[in-house]
This record gives sequence, structure tokens and C-alpha cells, in this order.
Amino acid sequence: MKHITFLLSFSFVGLILFLASCSPSPTPTTSSGAWNKLLPFPGDPRANAVSFVINDIAYVGTGYNYQQNLRLKDFWKYDPSNELWIRVSDFPGSGRSRAVAFSANGKGYVGTGSSDGVTYLQDFYEFDPTVGQSGSWTKIADIPSARAGSIAFTVNARSFVGAGSLSNGSNSSDLWEYVAGTNTWTQRTGGIKHQGGFAMVIDDIAYIGGGTNNGIPVTEFYKFDVAQIDKNQNPWSQLSGLTGRDLNGNTVSQPTPRELASTFSISGKGYLVAGNNGNSFFSDTWQYDPSKDAWTKYFSFADNVPSKGLARQGALGFALTTSSGTYGYIATGGASGNGFDEVWKFIPTGIEPDNK
Repeated sequence: MKHITFLLSFSFVGLILFLASCSPSPTPTTSSGAWNKLLPFPGDPRANAVSFVINDIAYVGTGYNYQQNLRLKDFWKYDPSNELWIRVSDFPGSGRSRAVAFSANGKGYVGTGSSDGVTYLQDFYEFDPTVGQSGSWTKIADIPSARAGSIAFTVNARSFVGAGSLSNGSNSSDLWEYVAGTNTWTQRTGGIKHQGGFAMVIDDIAYIGGGTNNGIPVTEFYKFDVAQIDKNQNPWSQLSGLTGRDLNGNTVSQPTPRELASTFSISGKGYLVAGNNGNSFFSDTWQYDPSKDAWTKYFSFADNVPSKGLARQGALGFALTTSSGTYGYIATGGASGNGFDEVWKFIPTGIEPDNK
């Protein structure tokens, strides 16, 4: 009987193993990350606005309202801890789109852009959120030349504005550093000639690319190391361009070249979202790992369930830290003659469909 029992037990275990091997394994998600749709932005729908972050509060303003054919100057602040938008002091310059913004030392800065789609601007203003309940704006020195569609970023409390479309119709590759202590602009070594490009700062290095030059998508992608300036060295280093191939010519997965994309950085990685390439509008999300000079595709807000986001260009991108972690956000944007008031929150460690 013991021998028979052993045979039966062995056969039963074998049957279990056979059935287990035939059972389908769980289907993994196709992409990492998750997007949550938040309450809409309370101002007019808009594209090509600006944003800056001070003490994990986002400030959003200006931009173009398609429905009214109007360039805006209202400004709002967003507190992620309670998902609350509050209107602050209006931008004091003319309403504009395709301007730039950056923050440094507890203050925000906004300037350049276009007031009518044709006229380019060079005025700049400083925002102090600590003055009164709504903050206060002060005019500072103009950047030396008018422009729109430029890039702007701050690294180690040093702020830079460059590239973009100039009043003569050409695109520029120049770069200017704003020194708040002396209220002056100092020219630095220029980088990519483009307009509508993107910049993201990861661990005190700026990563810059995209945009167009003479209507042609720019595939160049560089890192900018501000520490090299003080060593009288070239701060620009070439990385794998957005060509579908790395520096060694190997085929790799990368974003399609684009302009007017949105970016933010979280935990040593950069994220590129949306944008356009000609008449094609994007809704994809890509993570950039600077340690590998490599891109990974993440979950798109256009695939969100139950609410699907719309492909867009000229949306705002920023990252904010709350008590529960650091998250990315995109807000507003537009496509095909329509402006949006949508606000989306990105959870890099999230897994779809764990969303709302």
C-alpha cells in the first residue's frame, strides 16, 4: 500500500506541475508609471504659457487662448497638498505667449515671448511671493535681444535663457546668464540653434534638445554643465540625438523629435511629455536616464482609464514634492486650434490601471 500511495502522490504532483505550466502567466503592464486627472485649471484654457516653482508651489500664467485669440497675463499658484489654485498678482507686462520662466533664490522670473504672434519681446520681470497675499512683480533688466520660443533653466542658483526665434526671423543658439545681484545679463557659450526646444535639469546638469530650426525638427541633444564655465571650459557635451540611434550607431528606443514638449525631473530622471512634430500632436511620456544616456517609454495619459487625455503641445511641465512623494504635473496646452484647462499628475512608480 505504501508503494501505491507513493505512485499516486507522485502522479498527482506531476499533474499539478503540468497544469501550472499550461496556465497563462499574469500579463504585465506595457509601460511603467501612472497618470491621474486632477481638477481643471481655473483660468482660461491656454497653450504656450509659463510656469516656475518656489518652495514646491507652482506658479502658472500668461499663454495664448485660442477661443478668444487673446494673449493672457493672469497668474495663479498651485498648492499640491490640497490641490488648490489661487490667483495671484497679474503679470505686469503685456499679455504674451511662448515666453520663458525660471526661479532662483525664492523668486520667479518671466520674460520674452510674443504679444501678437509677430512682435517679439525682451522685457523681464521678477516675482516675489512673500509680498502681501498675492505677491509682487518688479521689472528687471531686459535680455539683450527680443525673442520667443526660447529655453530657460536654473542650475545651482544660476539662471540661463537662450536660443529661440529672433525678431529678424532667424533662430538663435545664444545663451545668457542672469545675475540677480547686479541685475545684468552675461553672454555664455551657446548651444543648439532652435526654437520651441526643451530643457530639464537633473542633478545639477541641464539636458537640452528638441525644437525646430527653419521648420525642420532638431534631433540634437546635449548636456550643459555649468561647473565648466568657471573652468573656462565648454559646458556643452553631445549626447545621443533623437535619431533612433545612440552615439555608436546602435538602434535604440527614443522619443520622436518634437517641439513645444513638456518636461519635469524626479529622482535623478528626466521626463518628456507631449509636443508636436509638424501636424502630429503627441501624448506620449518618456523617461530619460542620464547615467545611461537612454530613454524608456512610460504610460501615456492618453491611455488613462476612465479619463483619456488629449494629445497636445505647449503644455506646462513641473515637479512638486508633497508629504507622500514627488510627482510630475502637466497643465493646459493646446492642439488644432483648441486650448485646454486639463491638469494631470504623474506617478513614476505607479502601475496602470491604479489611477483615476
